[in-house]
Amino acid sequence: MPVLGLSMPLFFIQVYFLNFATDVLLMAPGVVGMMFAGGRIWDAVTDPAVGYLSDRTQTRLGRRRPWMLAAIPLIMAAFAMLWIPPRGLTGAALGTWIGVALLGFYTAYTCYSIPHGSLGAELSRDHHDRTRIFGLRHVTVTLGVIGAFLALQLVQNADEPRDAARLVVYIVLPVAALVLALPPLLLRERPEHQGRGATDPRRAIGDVWRNPHARILLTVLFIEALGGAVLGVLAPFLAKYVLQRPDAVALIPAFYVFASVGSVPFWVRVSRRYGKPRTWLVGMLGTGIGFGATVFVGVGDVVLISALLLFAGTFAGAGGAMAQSVVADIIDVDEHRTGERKEGAYSAAAGFTFKAAAGCTVALTGFALQASGFEPNQQQTGSALWTLKLLFAGGPFLGNLIGAFIFRRFRLDAAEHARIRAELDARHLAQESDR
Repeated sequence: MPVLGLSMPLFFIQVYFLNFATDVLLMAPGVVGMMFAGGRIWDAVTDPAVGYLSDRTQTRLGRRRPWMLAAIPLIMAAFAMLWIPPRGLTGAALGTWIGVALLGFYTAYTCYSIPHGSLGAELSRDHHDRTRIFGLRHVTVTLGVIGAFLALQLVQNADEPRDAARLVVYIVLPVAALVLALPPLLLRERPEHQGRGATDPRRAIGDVWRNPHARILLTVLFIEALGGAVLGVLAPFLAKYVLQRPDAVALIPAFYVFASVGSVPFWVRVSRRYGKPRTWLVGMLGTGIGFGATVFVGVGDVVLISALLLFAGTFAGAGGAMAQSVVADIIDVDEHRTGERKEGAYSAAAGFTFKAAAGCTVALTGFALQASGFEPNQQQTGSALWTLKLLFAGGPFLGNLIGAFIFRRFRLDAAEHARIRAELDARHLAQESDR
């Protein structure tokens, strides 16, 4: 449930704020892109710091839940600041306000999402149970994405977008606060993991990168997310300027989202038979092909782009179910080597990778649009239209194909994980008997 409270605000910002800032707040796209890039640099510090500190936290509430509780009011305040800036602010003052709000939101998001993801990795030690857990998490994330696109549709097509954005904030804040409070108030943590985090933050980061499985995974996650983020960032631009159907801005990605959710049970079953690595590999290839074909869409081609995104979303469900499940398996490999439990460090690495890729996509999109001669709320030049289409189709196509090429070297399958898990369990039993 709390993933709804995280994903809806996050993706509403990811998919629409660049367009809102340019077309409604009348900020330069390059400036907004720089702000998102700055946020990613800040994430480079906060993600591993929060991961390390939550691994080391020891309270009666556990390692993760105090961080989650503290983050809730900060997420709410920063989200409201972004979408309801004072009407009198312009120029540098508006830029400062938005910059502070973005920085605050991503910091608070990190303080909640990293401990929450870490807690999820601790729920089960079974190789395939983890796929079911994180497959369901992917479904819930996607429901939040649907909410973000519905909000986008409301605001973008409103006569007064600022007033519509204010309404969205007033609806989202109480619901998000309620669902975000559920796990820190109701869940319990494994007591045997208390005090077993890394003793040195630099060594924790080094252990993540020294893990060969983690290096491949993080590289693939970054490349794949770098391309995949264009769906959210460019969907409003594509609907408005390429398809010339702004009324379809929520409908188009809905096909991708529903296909991604609906295919999760299928991919979970496939992974039991063929393994997580091969299943995810097939998913990357299919997703890249589906996105790549969208380069052929033009004015009014709503049916064509919907069909292509339905195809891409079906294959994307594989990665949605596999990625975090694979991270949980890699954490066991790290414990086998170091004797420490670093869910926070690994969740931070995966979270930073995703946010860094998304931020880079926003920044590159802003610069590319400005260089192509993009003018908000105007008929676009051929150069600007082709820039939009190439970014939307080419980013995911290349990202998924390169990711699949790298991921073919990944070797942590069910048999290898079972061997490591058996040795860890034997080690824990020996330690218990010594006590």
